[in-house]
Amino acid sequence: MKIEKAGDLIFWTYYMLDWKTVEQTPSGQKCVQCGGEMLRVGPMEDSKGKKYDGMVCHSCKLVLWVKRV
Repeated sequence: MKIEKAGDLIFWTYYMLDWKTVEQTPSGQKCVQCGGEMLRVGPMEDSKGKKYDGMVCHSCKLVLWVKRV
């Protein structure tokens, strides 16, 4: 998935993504809000080639984004 502006990532919420089309893998980490299992998302890439990894908890609809270094 490509994102035009990297700054838009912080505004993407759970309901703004079609989760059937987003690659997800188990992370082995628990959600800080509900304790459910979180899944790794991505990588997502902006139009400048910067990559971002995400974590999602489908139980409480939490999405976290981190820029790859």
